[in-house]
Amino acid sequence: MHIYQMGWNWKHPETFCIERPNGHFGMQIILVRTKGRLIMGSKEYRVEKNTAFIVESCLPHCIYADGEEYADDWVRFSLETEDSEFIDSLSLEYNVPIKLNDDSVSKLIDAGTEIFNSDISVKNETLNHVMKAILRCISECITPSSGKKHNYYDEELDKIKKEIYDNPSFDWSVPVVADKLNISVSHFQRLYKNKFGISCINDVFNSRMQYAKQLLLNTDYSVKEIAFMCGYQSYEYFSRSFAKYACVSPAQYREKFREN
Repeated sequence: MHIYQMGWNWKHPETFCIERPNGHFGMQIILVRTKGRLIMGSKEYRVEKNTAFIVESCLPHCIYADGEEYADDWVRFSLETEDSEFIDSLSLEYNVPIKLNDDSVSKLIDAGTEIFNSDISVKNETLNHVMKAILRCISECITPSSGKKHNYYDEELDKIKKEIYDNPSFDWSVPVVADKLNISVSHFQRLYKNKFGISCINDVFNSRMQYAKQLLLNTDYSVKEIAFMCGYQSYEYFSRSFAKYACVSPAQYREKFREN
C-alpha cells in the first residue's frame, strides 16, 4: 500500500463543510470522531461518533459538521497489485458508514501519523503493517460473529440479479450494472461474487441459457429467433455458447427434450 497522507484528530468548527465534487485520487479512510453529516455519491448519512467510511478513489463526497464541533481522523492511500488478495479476504464495504466497536482504529491512525511524519528507515514497511491492522479492525466491525456478513448493497444486488434474469435480451455489462450502484467496476464484481458465488457476467450467461432452454422447449420460435431473444446478434455465437452450456446444439436440445 502507498500512503499519501494521514491525519489524526483534526478539529473543525460547527460551521465546517468541505465539498469534493470530484473526490480524491486514491482511497480514503475517514473516521468521524463526532457527529457528522456526510454525502457519499448520491447518498447522505448522519452518523454518530466513531463511525468510519472507506471511500473509493474519485468518488464525489461532502463532509459537514452536524450542529457541533466536527473532528475526524483520516488516511489517503492507494492499493498495489500485491494487496489484492489481502483486500479480497476482508470483504470490506465501501462508501457506507461502518460503526466501530471501540477506539482501536483511531489509536492505530494516531500511531500511523507519528510514523508517517518520522524519518525512520523502515517507514514504508511499518506503515504498510499499520494500514493492514487498520483495515482488519474495520473489517471485524462489519463481520458479525455468526460469520454471516450483512452487506449494505445486499438488497440492491438482489434487485440487479432479478433484472438480469427478467431481461436476458438486454445488453448487460459490468460497467452498466456497477453504475446503477454508483460504485467502481472492481468493487461491484467483488460484491456480486461474494454474495452469489458467481461472477455477474457468468450469471448473465446463465440467465440467457436458461431462457433459451425454456423457449426451445415451450415455443415454436426458430433457433435464430431465440438467439436474438436471448441477447445474441450472431446465431453462430449463440449456437456455440449453448452447446458449451448444454453439451448439445440448440436444435438437438429441442429434439431430444421437447415433449410431443
